Amino acid sequence: MIFSNSTKLGLTLLTLLGLVGCAGVSGGASPNPALLERQQSPINGQPATQNSFADAAYDLMVAEIALNQGQIALAVEHYLRLARGQSNPAIAERAVRVAVYGQDLEAAVEAAQRWIELEPERVEARQVIAAIYIRQDDIQQAFDYVDDLIRTSPLADDELFPPLLGILAREKNANTVLAVSKRLADDHAGRAYAQYLHAMLAAQNGRSEEAIEYFDRSLALAEIDGVHSARARALLKVGRSAEAVDSLQKAVEENPDDQSLRLTYARLLVDVKDYEAARAEFEKLHRASPDDADLLYTLGLLSLESQRFDDAEMYMLRLVEMDQRQGEAQYYLGRIYENRRLYDEAIGWYEQVRAGEYSFDARLRVAELLGVLERTEDAVEMLDAMLKGSQSTGSLVRIYIAKGELMRSARRFPEAMDVFNTALDIVPGNSDLLYARALVAEKLGRIDQLEADIHTILKTEPDNAHALNALGFTLADQTDRYEEAYGYLERAIEIMPDDAAIIDSWGWVHYRLGRYDEAIRLLRKALSRLDDAEIAAHLGEVLWVAGQREEAREVWQRALQKAPDDPLLLEVMQRFIP
Repeated sequence: MIFSNSTKLGLTLLTLLGLVGCAGVSGGASPNPALLERQQSPINGQPATQNSFADAAYDLMVAEIALNQGQIALAVEHYLRLARGQSNPAIAERAVRVAVYGQDLEAAVEAAQRWIELEPERVEARQVIAAIYIRQDDIQQAFDYVDDLIRTSPLADDELFPPLLGILAREKNANTVLAVSKRLADDHAGRAYAQYLHAMLAAQNGRSEEAIEYFDRSLALAEIDGVHSARARALLKVGRSAEAVDSLQKAVEENPDDQSLRLTYARLLVDVKDYEAARAEFEKLHRASPDDADLLYTLGLLSLESQRFDDAEMYMLRLVEMDQRQGEAQYYLGRIYENRRLYDEAIGWYEQVRAGEYSFDARLRVAELLGVLERTEDAVEMLDAMLKGSQSTGSLVRIYIAKGELMRSARRFPEAMDVFNTALDIVPGNSDLLYARALVAEKLGRIDQLEADIHTILKTEPDNAHALNALGFTLADQTDRYEEAYGYLERAIEIMPDDAAIIDSWGWVHYRLGRYDEAIRLLRKALSRLDDAEIAAHLGEVLWVAGQREEAREVWQRALQKAPDDPLLLEVMQRFIP
């Protein structure tokens, strides 16, 4: 509702009665006392009166009371009568707004035309009537009003067009809006803002190619704030990311002091995963605003992503010193120390995250690191305490997975199975829990359980590449069902062709089928993408069997330097090197 209480009603009546009183209406300047003695209800009709001021005041009172009682049509009727009889543009403006609120577009048009008559210089009056015609899908009338406004307004384009864009962007009749804005752009081809107006509306409504064309027309005429950023977003929508980056890079070079443009460019570099270039741009922004917490945080994340741990630590520590984004900074300091394998220090930072969106993740990280430190019972105690608290289904699943993985890492496979069985009793059918239980089943030699769980997942998620990979690899590794395994892994590699673990499995099934050259090629590719002891063990075995024993030894020795206790690597080497 426009009005919801008597205080607002009273204030509005006092204000607008003043407007009526100053409107130059013929008749007495003071209200007729007979108004107080009317016998009819003020919202049931208007008795005859000789006093024009009293008539106007009566219309106003009825309109406002009707609004307050939700009788919008009656309010529109009386406000429209007021607009016709009064020469004050504020009355006409209010009639427009009440009619639009009541979705009486015919009345709104009449009131808006009266508003324009009384206040022809008011830009807003013509904008409103254009919006009304757009809602009626009247392209010609909407165009005529906006076109006349553009041609006659004394405002500069940078003052005239942004409010017009705001009004048109709110309208839901996209085809009508775009028809009007395109005609405006084409008829005012020499005005940069007319091109920008249509480009922005086209971009908003998913016509990215058209938007790019009109952004280019705009830029050929003048530089408008935000046009480079908007054009880059449109280029991204149509998959032209390299062009978007190049375009913004040139714009930044031409406008080196435009910090907003540089920030947009830096964020675009993050979107296209060029983290090193993004970090360089954020560094420049940071030098200009050294105490900007958001810049410090972003630089910390980018430095962590590129494994510049010293830089990441510096930025996150600065946030802690500034008492800004404390929880996030403490959490990522934990991640930094975890990456350095300084697990006690990492736990210390995680334990400081006591509130906020990262507190739950921090507690899970503490439990995992306790397991790494072989403090399994402490980790279990911590996770059990978390299970006793009030948790969402998603949080419960994550806690149970953390607990089960803790047992699996400790090679306590029967206990891990018990954890996942309990969890699936509470959250039956959960794909993440089924997948985790399948991995434990494989360790226990329960291929039947693994197959059952993976097939349950695939019934609802037939393109789950990780589930296909787990089933295919297990069949290739622990059974002689190689052709069946090949089928599952072929589907997995089609879905995720760049995943190192899936490439490793794909190479392994080729090995089992006796295709050594292809197996070696694939396993080398997998190892180049992920330096992992299991992949190295597989590659070494295939090389050895294929007669390339010196290279096999080299692969194994390199892997041993990084993972000297890896059980699979040790088992393979002992099998081939007595």
